[in-house]
Amino acid sequence: MSSLTPDGRGGGAGKALSVSGWLVDALCAQGVEYVFGVPGGPLLSLYEELENSPGLRLVLARHEEAAAFMADGYAQASGRLAVVCATTGPGAMHALTGVASATSDSMPLLVITAQTAASVSGRSGLQDSSGGNWSVDTVEMFRTATKLSARLAHPGQLPWLFRHLMRTIWSGRPGAAHLSVSSDMMNSPVTDASLPPLYRAASTAPDAAAVQLLAQKLRRSRRPVILAGQGAKLSGAAGSLQQLAQSAGIPVATTLKGKGVFPEDHPWALGVFGLGGTPAAFDYLLSPEVDLLLIIGSGLGEAAANAFDSRLVTGRQVIQIDLDPLRLGAGCDLDLPIAGDADTVLRALLAELADVPAAPRVRDAVLTGAQDRLLVRVPASALQKDHAVLSASAVVSRMSERLPEDTVLYTDNGNCLSWVGQHHRSRPGGQIHFSFNVASMGYSTGAAIGGKLAQPDRTVVAVIGDAAFAMSGMELHTAAELGLPVIWVVLNNGGNAMVVNIQDSIYGHGSRSMFDRPIDAAAIARGLGAQARTAADLNSFTEALGEALESDTPFLIDVRVDPSEVPWALSARITSLRSAFAERPVSGW
Repeated sequence: MSSLTPDGRGGGAGKALSVSGWLVDALCAQGVEYVFGVPGGPLLSLYEELENSPGLRLVLARHEEAAAFMADGYAQASGRLAVVCATTGPGAMHALTGVASATSDSMPLLVITAQTAASVSGRSGLQDSSGGNWSVDTVEMFRTATKLSARLAHPGQLPWLFRHLMRTIWSGRPGAAHLSVSSDMMNSPVTDASLPPLYRAASTAPDAAAVQLLAQKLRRSRRPVILAGQGAKLSGAAGSLQQLAQSAGIPVATTLKGKGVFPEDHPWALGVFGLGGTPAAFDYLLSPEVDLLLIIGSGLGEAAANAFDSRLVTGRQVIQIDLDPLRLGAGCDLDLPIAGDADTVLRALLAELADVPAAPRVRDAVLTGAQDRLLVRVPASALQKDHAVLSASAVVSRMSERLPEDTVLYTDNGNCLSWVGQHHRSRPGGQIHFSFNVASMGYSTGAAIGGKLAQPDRTVVAVIGDAAFAMSGMELHTAAELGLPVIWVVLNNGGNAMVVNIQDSIYGHGSRSMFDRPIDAAAIARGLGAQARTAADLNSFTEALGEALESDTPFLIDVRVDPSEVPWALSARITSLRSAFAERPVSGW
C-alpha cells in the first residue's frame, strides 16, 4: 500500500474542492480509468467534473444494470477498482443487480449514487430515495448487496468516508461499496484537499502449523484430489496450483467459477465439477477411492457441490483454504480449515513439501478412466456428427478450437454455463469469467464491454443465450459508439431453453418458456451499429467466427442451435436436485 497518490502527491492542504471535484480527484488517485453510468439530474454536478477530468473517461451505458455489469467485467479482466454511477431512485435501483453480482464475485467496485436535495428529503420529491413516505431507501437497499453502504452526511466527512470505503472494498475478500450523495451537497466545498493512498488488498502469512499439518496429510493420503474455485483464480494461484499438481501428483478439478485457473489440457486435469461440470470430474471426485479432498478458494455452495451431493464429503478428509475465515466450514464440516490467500498458502505448502520430499504419485487407471470422459477434449465435429440441427456443444467446442489462447471469455447465465463449462478448454493465458452466484441473465453483454476496455489488445468474446440477449442487447450500441471490437456469440434456441429442459424433465412438458416468434439477434445488432452474421450449421459458424476475429468493430453471430439438446451437467443437476428435495441432507453439510 503506497503512501503517495499515483501522481506523486501526498497529503496537505490546498484549494478547497467541491464534493464532486474531490471525488473525481480521489478516483484518479486510485488509478481509476473509466466510470460507467447513465446521467440524471441530481448527478449532473459529478458528471460535469468527470467530463472535465483528463484522467477519467465516462462510458455512457444504455441501462444502469448494464453499466454495473460493465464495471464488473472491467474488474474481472483487470483486477482493478471499477466505478459505476447512477442517479437517484430508479437509476440506483437498476444498478442493484450488477452491484450485487460484483460483491458476490469478489470484485472491487465502487457505486456512487445521487440523492435528492437533503433539505427536502422525505417530502415526496421527484425520485426521492431517502426512505419513508413510500420511497425506497437506496442506502438500505444496497446494504445487503455490498460490503458497505453509506450516505455522505457532511462535506467534511468525505475524506474519511472515502478512505473507509476503499479499505472496505479491498480488505479480506474484495467486494462492492456504495456511496450516496445528495444533489445539494455535490457542490459543497471540501476543505481537506488531501487525497487517500492507493489501496490494494494486503496478504497475510497463513498459520505455519496448519500448513505443516496439511503437508503431512497430503503425504499420507493415498488418493487426494483438489477442487479449486474462484478464490484460487482471483489470488493468481494458477502457477502454484500447477506446480503442486505436477510435483505431488494430485488431480485437479475446478468449480465453474474457478474454471481457467488450471489448464484443461494438463495431464492431471479433471475439468469442472458441479453445475456446468463434466463426467470426468464427477467420476473421480465422487469415487469412494478418494481419501482427501482439498478445497481451494471455494465456499462449496450448492452449485459447486452438485446440490450438496453427500458423496463429495463423505468417507474422506476434507480440507479448505479460503481468504475469508467466515467461509471456512460454511459449506461442510472440515477436518482442517486454513485461512489465507490461496496463492500464499500454496507457496508455503510447496516449500513445506520440498523440505521433506516424497515419491510423487503416478497417473493410474482410475484417473485415465475418468479423463476419458473429459468433454473439453472432444472435437466439435464429433459433437455435431450427423445432427440435422446445429448443437450448442459443437459451437462452443469450435470456439475453443479457433479462438486465441489469451481470449477473455464472458459466459452468460442459462445453458451457456454448461456448454462453456463442459466444452471450452481453459488454457494458460486465457480468462474465463462468470457471474454465477447472483446468476443474472444478460450479464455478459455489458461485462464484455468492460473487459475490452480493460484488455484492449486481447480478443474479448461473450457467449449468451437469446433470452438473455433480449434483456441486455441494447448495449451493443454502447460498443458501437466506442468502436470496441467485442464478439457476441448468441446461442439462439428460441427462448428459455434451460427452463424448458428442466420443466420437461420434471413435469414432462414445458410451459410458456419459449418465444412464439424467435428473435432475429443479427438484425438487432445491425440496427445498433454492429456487424452481424447468422449461422445455422458448423461451417457457416466457423466462417462467421473467422470474420469476427478479423473485424475491428463490434460483431455479433446469431447461431441457431437445437433447443432440445440438454447439457450433460444439467441432467446431472436435475437428478441431484430431485434427491436433495426428497431426502434430508446427511450429516456433514
